[in-house]
Amino acid sequence: MSIVNHPDVVIIGGGILGCSIARYISRLPGLSTVVVERHGLGEQTTSYAAAVLTRVRTHQVLTGLAMETFRAIEELGEARNEPLPLRKVGSLQVSAQLDGQQQIEQTAQQAAEAGVSAELIDIQDAMQLAPWLDLTPDTAALWLPDDGYIDPYSLCMAYAAEARRNGVEFRLKQTVSGLLQHGSRVTGVSLANGEVISAGIVIDAAGPWSTELARQVGIHLGMAPVRSHYWISAPDPRVPSNGPMTILPDSGAYARPEVGGLLFGLRDTQSVVAHPGALPESLQGFRFDTDPTGECALEDGYPSLRSQLFLIDDLSLAHYVSNISSYTPDGFYLLGPMPGIDGFIAATGCSGAGIGMSGGIGRLISELVVDQPTFVNREPFRLDRFGAFDSYDPDFIHRCAEARARKRTG
Repeated sequence: MSIVNHPDVVIIGGGILGCSIARYISRLPGLSTVVVERHGLGEQTTSYAAAVLTRVRTHQVLTGLAMETFRAIEELGEARNEPLPLRKVGSLQVSAQLDGQQQIEQTAQQAAEAGVSAELIDIQDAMQLAPWLDLTPDTAALWLPDDGYIDPYSLCMAYAAEARRNGVEFRLKQTVSGLLQHGSRVTGVSLANGEVISAGIVIDAAGPWSTELARQVGIHLGMAPVRSHYWISAPDPRVPSNGPMTILPDSGAYARPEVGGLLFGLRDTQSVVAHPGALPESLQGFRFDTDPTGECALEDGYPSLRSQLFLIDDLSLAHYVSNISSYTPDGFYLLGPMPGIDGFIAATGCSGAGIGMSGGIGRLISELVVDQPTFVNREPFRLDRFGAFDSYDPDFIHRCAEARARKRTG
């Protein structure tokens, strides 16, 4: 094997996190960076995301990450003299149940603390904004007009474009076959073609494949590949193209307009998972072994969804989109180094929020690379917070799946 490169940083993975991290590192002086991606940029989990972008999250540190993504979108648009395709249609959270209404109250309070526009509105106004909803008089509704959604591939490519302009090298169609280690330090990566890239820091942003890579150096990442999925209806005139995203915690669902129809996602009550060591090299066309078409999940979630989204009875379903989200047991992400292992940083386990958190994660990881104080508290994302476990253990994988089933925030 021959040494072909000596960058300061090598990033494994050219999805939205790898490209965002590359963009932020490229803004720092004096660092050379290489991104290695075995397919094309943004072709795997990134391109399948529903890309719901909300500014206020369940925890202050998550709100900070999300707000940075909105800032990045604005900056990227200014840099290319053309706004990115952010559909700023607002988000509407509605609930008739006590726990959902408590969530709405918490979101409203956090919005006020973060300076984000939010307003409690009556159900008539809510149904006027989102005419696909049917709400009972006891429903609470929170309107956040500055939220939106975006084409995730476009955002990924915008991150990559700025990184390229700033000198980042992208090695596409090249597969990382292993991590190189000398003692307790990760020193680079080996490629499937026999080449080696030696680097001061290796960033594992390989999405669901991160687990298998990290195990090579004795690191067990606390996440599992869990199904995320959504349906898109045929065009329907009752779905306005400028309608808001609707977050429906009572049914564990969300919905928004898409190409004239309605896109809606459901949380699996019994989450469907894959084994992290048995993933194919490409997720294009991938289906989970359990309920591969999503029909069982739709049937299971239909009654509660219909109670709020009456229009679903009349919609003709045109598309079903299923892919992997990497969930952790607590829903927080895996960001940063592993104590006892030098030269390695993880950026993965985003629990279905990778697009919305991409800017914040990129900034946070870049600050860790140069050992700067981080702009948000990094403690909730520590890799060692779950104690000793085996990332291939079925019981641990089940814990991760349960976190997906409990999620109610869109």
